[in-house]
Amino acid sequence: MKYRFMALILLFSTLAYAELKDKKGPEPKPGAQAAFDFDYEFGRPIRPDEETYNQYRKAHAEHAEKQMGLSAAAVGDGMDTWHWWVGVDNPGFWQDLVNLTGGKENATGLRLDFLRVVMSVPRAERFKRLGLINDPDTVEADKPDQFGLKIDRMKDGALQWDPEKFGYSSGVIGLQLFKNKDFDPKKWNAETYLNDAKGMQPPYKIGMSCVFCHIGMNPLNPPDNPADPKWENLTSTIGNQYLREGLTFGETIEHQSIIYQYMATQEPGTSETSRFPTDSINNPTNINSIFRLRDRLKVAHVEKITPAQATLIKSMYKNAGLELDNIGGALGGTEKEPTLKVPHILTDGSDSMGILMASVRVYVNEGLMHKEWYDSWPVNPWKMTKSVLRGFKPAEFDIIEKWRKDPNSPWMQTERRMPNMATFLMSYDGFPLADAKNGKSYLKNNPKLLNRGKIAFAENCASCHSSKSPDSTITDPVLRKKAWKELVLSDDFLDHNYLSDDQRHAYSEIGTNIQRSEGTNAMRGSTWGQMSSQTYKDQRKEQITVKNLYNPLTGTYDLEWKGPNAYYRTPTLVSIWATAPYFHNNSLGLYNGDPSVKGRMDAFEDGMTKLLTPNKRLGVRSIKVTSTVTTLPDAFPGFKAKHPYFDEMKLKLLEFPVGTPVNLMMSLNPKHFPSLIAAYVKGVVAGRPEKEFPGLVDRRRKAGIEAVKKKMLELNTVPDFIEDRGHTFGSDLSDEDKLALIEYMKRF
Repeated sequence: MKYRFMALILLFSTLAYAELKDKKGPEPKPGAQAAFDFDYEFGRPIRPDEETYNQYRKAHAEHAEKQMGLSAAAVGDGMDTWHWWVGVDNPGFWQDLVNLTGGKENATGLRLDFLRVVMSVPRAERFKRLGLINDPDTVEADKPDQFGLKIDRMKDGALQWDPEKFGYSSGVIGLQLFKNKDFDPKKWNAETYLNDAKGMQPPYKIGMSCVFCHIGMNPLNPPDNPADPKWENLTSTIGNQYLREGLTFGETIEHQSIIYQYMATQEPGTSETSRFPTDSINNPTNINSIFRLRDRLKVAHVEKITPAQATLIKSMYKNAGLELDNIGGALGGTEKEPTLKVPHILTDGSDSMGILMASVRVYVNEGLMHKEWYDSWPVNPWKMTKSVLRGFKPAEFDIIEKWRKDPNSPWMQTERRMPNMATFLMSYDGFPLADAKNGKSYLKNNPKLLNRGKIAFAENCASCHSSKSPDSTITDPVLRKKAWKELVLSDDFLDHNYLSDDQRHAYSEIGTNIQRSEGTNAMRGSTWGQMSSQTYKDQRKEQITVKNLYNPLTGTYDLEWKGPNAYYRTPTLVSIWATAPYFHNNSLGLYNGDPSVKGRMDAFEDGMTKLLTPNKRLGVRSIKVTSTVTTLPDAFPGFKAKHPYFDEMKLKLLEFPVGTPVNLMMSLNPKHFPSLIAAYVKGVVAGRPEKEFPGLVDRRRKAGIEAVKKKMLELNTVPDFIEDRGHTFGSDLSDEDKLALIEYMKRF
């Protein structure tokens, strides 16, 4: 049917791509033209009373050596990697996205351009609007630079590293400026770039480092003004629960666009790590904090891997200078049946081949070796025809046979930096509320109340949320319950306790929203297939049926869905008072955007109350819905010329009313899009010949839209819409026990 061509329009509009044709990313220019060089313009000098990153780094490294016995040199080097390393070539990835989305013909309005973000959002407004954290080593520019760009300047004297390797600060921590070797001043115009960046090479490329997501305000010493923090007000691994990742790119899009609604409804403090490459599920996950890594590794789990993966691990460890039995992923088993003893990393525990593998994989997810990575994407905007012919199926990022062959590749260079970065990550404990500004005023020193809270924790929480456990030989339920109680009541229970078993638990056990756990990128044949254990893949083989899901079209709980078994890793409760909202999607509890101790405690109290009293949750109101009448972008003007019947579809008439669930549209596999168009046409013609569609669509478009919504629900990848459901452990406690449990958890 001719209207099936519209499926591609829907697909690429939804995914924010600009044209229906193969695109070529920037290719190296033949013949070697000398790059234009220039001097970076610094701001004012550092004042004597100002702490710099270098001092922050030195103080933390010395503390880690003195208090934890870690090498100060290794911690310092690892901190540099965590803060400034961009995997060698990820600036090229982000520049590719600028070229892809920067043209005026991009009807979606989406601009994936960090340079534009740091220039267009005033320094004083970045945290409030987008949750971005300003670099204390920079100052706001008082005038444009030599290229007409008004970018924050590094304070003179703050640069203590090689900018060729680590770049210059953009003013936002985690976004580093690198001189663009493809920049041609003769072709440069700042105003043109800001309005139509496609094809124009700016003087700087921007790369992303780990701290873009993971640095946050120090709970013990928050800044008076979040837009103007000092280094003492920051901590590098807590995770930024205030980051508005979606709006960072989508803030300027017209609100009636589904792309804006998709971006705007992404919860603060989450990252949609399966946006690139897509798994056809809108399932952002919380940016996790990293605490007590050494204690976490004590409860590492033995996972089966393949012989090919074992060979890969041996090669990686050799390149990184690690022993085969290293604590971050000890190799074991036999030659035919090898194993790794590893922590479970990521929300679903899919990063299951050790710290080294997990760490380098994240850099790929940020753009390392992006040219090679694109080929694994189910939707590759630079090779659209190939994606269509492949049926939008993913492919594995092949590190076993291909991408580790060059010893100087970005992957191999990054691999060698990871051991010291792991040492750095081991240097963080928790943040006791008692040590925070006015923190003790939130604590009740009532021994009976705390004892009651400990018992409630032992009986309802500890079996998952503790890295300590009773002797495994105690199997009698009554005796084991008694042993848990004795353990939690012991004086040293919280000492060196990761407050998680770091284990995967089945969805059927937890009952929280299933979307994130159904991600497929780590399955065999998908992008990260070579980087997940065989145990993880085996656990996902079983098919499950989820019943009584909420139907947003009828308001009833009658949806039934079948899919692969799904798991969530137990999150740590270390410093839980400081990390609200909760759940894997940050959907549970108050988000107030306030990093002060009071702000965090307000969010903690609200989140814990709703955790233990489910009827106080948002429930149906937690569904992500459109805030205005929403349209699909009128994209691909070139496609219209080739297919004159395009206008007959009147895509602009395909409007969705206020309150339409965003995930009806944003959790769909591209292969189903032809069926949506067929449903639209059938809904409009209502049994009449399809050739009558153009004459009927104006007055029967509502019927067509309703038909599309029903088909979207039928074909939805994971039709689980209520975000804050599940995990009802402790809900049957008395009010007094709930209050006691909450009081006890303030001490974590």
